[in-house]
Amino acid sequence: MRATQEDVVARLVREFDYHDPEYTPEVAEIVNSEIRERAAVTYSPAHGGFWVLSRYEHVKAALRDYETFSSGFGVHFPRAAGMPKFSPIDYDPPEHRVIRKLMAPPMEREALRRLEPAVARLVADLVDPLVRKGEADLFTRLAQPLSIGVLGLAIGLSDAAQHRIRDLTRSMWKRLSRDSDAEGFWPAFRSLLSEEIRRAREEPGDYYLSHLVNARVDGEPISEDMLYSIIVSYCVAGHDNPMNSASRLLWYLAGHPELQERLRTEPELRTAVVEESLRRWCPADRLTRVTTRDVTIDGVTIPGGSRVVLLFDAANRDPAKFPAPDEFDPGRGNSHHHLSFGFGIHHCIGAQLSRMELRATLDELARRPAYFLTEEPRRHFENGRHIVFSGIHVRFETPGTGPDGQEG
Repeated sequence: MRATQEDVVARLVREFDYHDPEYTPEVAEIVNSEIRERAAVTYSPAHGGFWVLSRYEHVKAALRDYETFSSGFGVHFPRAAGMPKFSPIDYDPPEHRVIRKLMAPPMEREALRRLEPAVARLVADLVDPLVRKGEADLFTRLAQPLSIGVLGLAIGLSDAAQHRIRDLTRSMWKRLSRDSDAEGFWPAFRSLLSEEIRRAREEPGDYYLSHLVNARVDGEPISEDMLYSIIVSYCVAGHDNPMNSASRLLWYLAGHPELQERLRTEPELRTAVVEESLRRWCPADRLTRVTTRDVTIDGVTIPGGSRVVLLFDAANRDPAKFPAPDEFDPGRGNSHHHLSFGFGIHHCIGAQLSRMELRATLDELARRPAYFLTEEPRRHFENGRHIVFSGIHVRFETPGTGPDGQEG
């Protein structure tokens, strides 16, 4: 007998496993909410056992307390042996401070200010042919190429690399938690990074990768392993999270033409819509930490050396922090308190760039005709944490037609 959704939810609440094939995006929100409402701290026997924090106050406190909740054991779990660390998220101080300083230049305020006109042009160049055609897949033709293109602009990634990183990332997420070692996916990614490092050394210029490969720490060149760690992190997180954020916002707007109209007539609303979208649909639903000591939360002691899952999706929908949390409400006033970019020393280094991409997308689409879903898209998880769309198929309104495409 096939299990009902209620059976699946009950099983996953009892034995939480975000890599379970039945932990689909549709099921995940129900499971995450039930775990949060069940207890402040829960335990799952999956993958050798781990603890789960799902309430806003506890997730935020864990992110703040990096000395107790360490990132240095790797935030992805399970993780194939031989996969290098991601920078700076997989490091604790003092290494974390050094790496973050190396990664900061393209994400600093002045660098982003200079980049903003180019991002706006890229959005316009992507949107224009879609509107002229009258229909489009906003995932493959807008969200995906925009996130990769902006990354290329920000760090100086070659066109060849931009064409390959999505497939390489998809393969990595598919195998990272399943394979015993990284030999099935990391060598291909490493080869791409090696080519980018070689190009940056042979073609010096005023772009981030060129500066990075020649940077020094305490008078010494950066190690090759560190270069790989920094660049792969930019390649993966630098396109994956913005792509996921843009996809969910575009999907929601395509189903709510009344909000599209408000964004046209109330430009001051656009920033609030960006923040509410980030709160409501976290681009990466969870990461993990490892405790360095025994820690007691709400009467439950998590032993030192334990793996702890921080359930960002549940925290961002915690009614104790965000009343009526499942509603999309740009006027709620505290949407920007979401944890989608983390908190504390590991707050996402690319947060402002991601916000810029989303705002530029809203600005451009506000100048265009309304767009409507032509079919409900399918969604799936990559590595149990990123929700990816199969496509977001829309039709753009033409003069004299309504949402159903008929004249009237």
